[in-house]
Amino acid sequence: MNTGSLMVAKFGGTCLGTPEDRERSVEHCREMLAGEACDRLVVVVSAMGRKGDPYATDTLLKLAPSVLPRERDLLLSCGEVISAVVMASLLRGSGVRAEALSGGDAGIVTDGVECDSRIERVRRQPLLQALKRAECIVVAGFQGLSTDGRITTLGRGGSDSSALALACALDAESVVLYKKVESVYTADPELVPGAMEIERISSEDLRQLGWQGAKIVHPRAAELAGEKDLPIEVRSHRTGKVVTEITPYVISTGRYISGVASGPEVVQFRVSSPDGAESSAEFFAEVFGRVAEAGVSMDMFSVYDHSAMFTVAVSSSETVAAVLEDAEISYRTVGPCTKVSIVGAGMHGMEGVMARFARALNRAGATMLQTVDSHATISALVELSQREAALRALHEEFLES
Repeated sequence: MNTGSLMVAKFGGTCLGTPEDRERSVEHCREMLAGEACDRLVVVVSAMGRKGDPYATDTLLKLAPSVLPRERDLLLSCGEVISAVVMASLLRGSGVRAEALSGGDAGIVTDGVECDSRIERVRRQPLLQALKRAECIVVAGFQGLSTDGRITTLGRGGSDSSALALACALDAESVVLYKKVESVYTADPELVPGAMEIERISSEDLRQLGWQGAKIVHPRAAELAGEKDLPIEVRSHRTGKVVTEITPYVISTGRYISGVASGPEVVQFRVSSPDGAESSAEFFAEVFGRVAEAGVSMDMFSVYDHSAMFTVAVSSSETVAAVLEDAEISYRTVGPCTKVSIVGAGMHGMEGVMARFARALNRAGATMLQTVDSHATISALVELSQREAALRALHEEFLES
C-alpha cells in the first residue's frame, strides 16, 4: 500500500439510483482502499437516480416549481446531501470508516452566483481533519458555500467539478469517475451509429467537447485537470474497468479530430441597424447591452456591416424578443436551431478543414446558418431538424474515413 496516498472517486446519480447500484459503488470504494491504489479516499456523489426517482435533481425541482434562485439552490443541494449520508452509512456497514460532509463542510468556496456558481477555492483543513478521523470521506457534490455563507450550486454536471477541485486541493494521486457507460465515445451513440470508443483523450479536447454539448465530463472539471496536470480515469460502474484515460496533454492518436458534438436548442436572432443610425457599432453595442441587462447569455455573435446575428437558449427567446420590442428594435428569428461542432486541438494550423466541414454538411442537406471557430473547434448553426444528419456526416468525414 502507498502509505499516505489519496485518491478521489466520483459516482454519478445513475451509479446510486438503486440499492444494487449503491452496493456496487460501495464495493468499488472497498476495492480501492483494500488494494494498492490508496489508503485514503474522498468520494464525491451526485443526487441519486434520474428524473422520477425520489431524490433526483429533476424530481426535487418539481416539488416547488416557482422558487426563488436562492431557494432553488437550497432545494437542489438536498439531493447530494442525502446521497452522501446514505453512501457513508453503507460504507460503515461494510466495515469502512466513513463520514459524510456537505460541500460547504468540505471547504468548497464558491463565487456566490445563484444556481451556476464557480468554485473559487477549497479550504483544505476541514477535509484533512476529517481524513484523520476516517479513511473515507463522502462529500456532497454540486455545491459549496459562498464567501457570505450561502449554499450555492454549480450547475448541471457540477459534481465533476467538485471532485476535480477537491483532488487539486488535496494533491490527490488521481481521480476516478465512475459512469454507467462501457466507454466514452467520439459522438453520442444514440445519434451517430458510427460512434467509436475513445481510449485516451486530452483534458483540453474533453473540455472543448463539453462546452460544445457532449455530456462526458463537465468542461470546468476538464479545465481544472489540465491546469493541475491531474490524470483522470473514467471507469465502468458495472465492471470497474478503465474505459477512458484523460491526460493533461495533447495525445497523438493518428486523428486530429477527437469527436463531434451538438449543443442545446437555441433561437437565432438577426438584427439590422436602422438607416438613420450614426454608428452600427454603437447600435449593436446597445442591442447586446440590453440583452445582457435582461440576464440572458448570448452565443455565436456575428456582425457584418449593418447586420448582426446571435443565438440564445430557446427558454430565453421570449425575453429577448420582449427586450427588442420594448426598444423598438426590429428583428427576425430562426429556430429552433442547434450548434454542431467538430473538436480537436490537432486541427490547429491544418489546411482544408473548413472546406471539408462545409462539404460534409452540404452532403447531409444541412444549411449553415452561422459559423464560428477557434484553435480547437469549428461549429455551425443548423436547424434542429438537421442535427442528426449533420452530426453523422461530420463524424463520417473526420472520424470514420
